[in-house]
Order: sequence, then structure tokens, then C-alpha cells
Amino acid sequence: MKILLANPNATEAITEACRELAHRAASTGTEVIAWTNREGPPIVDSFYADYAAGRALSLALPRVAPPPDAVVLAGFGNYGTAAVKEVMEVPVVNMAEAALAVALPFCHRFAVLTAPARMVPYTQDLIALLGAASRCAAVHSVNLLPLNETEPSPASAVTALTTAVAQVIAESGADLVVLGGARLSPYAARLRERVAVPIVEPVACGIQLAEAAVRLGLRQSKAGKFAAPPGFRQGEGA
Repeated sequence: MKILLANPNATEAITEACRELAHRAASTGTEVIAWTNREGPPIVDSFYADYAAGRALSLALPRVAPPPDAVVLAGFGNYGTAAVKEVMEVPVVNMAEAALAVALPFCHRFAVLTAPARMVPYTQDLIALLGAASRCAAVHSVNLLPLNETEPSPASAVTALTTAVAQVIAESGADLVVLGGARLSPYAARLRERVAVPIVEPVACGIQLAEAAVRLGLRQSKAGKFAAPPGFRQGEGA
């Protein structure tokens, strides 16, 4: 099984961070192919950048050859997910969708950590778009440097995240926390050792859901919403 792990932005450091997480989560026999959206924005930190990333993804992914068995969009955002599902014949998994699908059976209400603070309303809108707003207790920001900048100390990042988890649980009553992006995901294992609630890491959820879709013979339905756009030809881009 070959899964294309598509970083929606153009920053290789983020692609590499996601690749490492995906390899740890992948089952034996699954090949993870890391791919960078080179025509996308350097980082998705706004609605503007989200739309730019989505257009580039919908143009480039149908041209990937040979086609993978599944695609995982490795960012905690929208990135034109519906458009990508329209133009792809293989299953497309958005890692935010996957993380919420994993989280909901294991909590009463969840919280999401995101960075930077300006991404809080973006993330709130994303959760509503995915139909999970009624189960979301809070979206909380944490102050971390971008992945393409040198982190002063991994321990300081874990401390900041631990403090943020404790705060959001105390303030919102959430009983599970989702890490909202690749910037936070590398610290999931160490964070789980320090907090009392489940921590959901989205890259692993995306890979596991993509594997399950392939094994079950599932993909986005082409009978309605995700039918190919009029005039679209597979392999030529949108």
C-alpha cells in the first residue's frame, strides 16, 4: 500500500516532521511517500493562505504518477479538501477530519490546541465545517515558534503545551485534547506522559484512516458531492 502524505504548504521542514510521524504510525507494508506542495504558500497561517494552498493542491495532486492508493492532507485545515476529493479517484483523508473521527468516540467534549493565536477563529470555523462544533469545548492557542525556526529547547515546547492543556481542561471541561497541526504533533508522546487526558495526534490518525479506507475498499463517493468537476480529465489537473 502506498500513501501520499501531502503537505499543503511549501516548507520542507514541515514535510519532514510529518513524514517522521507518519512512518511511526504506518503499518508494516505501508509505504509513506512524503510530498510538498511547492506551488503553495510557505505556511498556512490565514484563510488567504488556506485558499492558495487548496488551489495548488487541486491542480497538482491529480498529476502525481503513478497514483498512490490514498492521499492524506497533512495539515490541520481545509486546503480545498472537497475540491481535492472531487479530482482524485483514490481515497482522500484530511488529517483534521481523521483526528476528529478518532477523538469523538473517546470523549464527552474535546478541545483543540493551535498556533499561533490568529488561527483560533480559523480552527473554530474548520470544526464547524466538519460538523463537530457541538462537541468542541474550546480552541486554545499556544505560543510556539514556526517549525522552520530553531526551537530554543524541546523541553520548553513540552512545558508550554502541558501548561496549555491544563489551562484548557480547567477552563472548558474538555476531557480530550486534539493537537491542531504539525507544529504541535512532534510533542504528542512526551505530552501524553504529563497530562491526564487523551492526546490525539492528527498525522497518525490520517495515516491509520487512509490505511483502513484502502483495506475496506472505501473512497469518497462519486455519486454526488465529490463527483468529478464538469470537463475534468484525470491526470490533467483541475
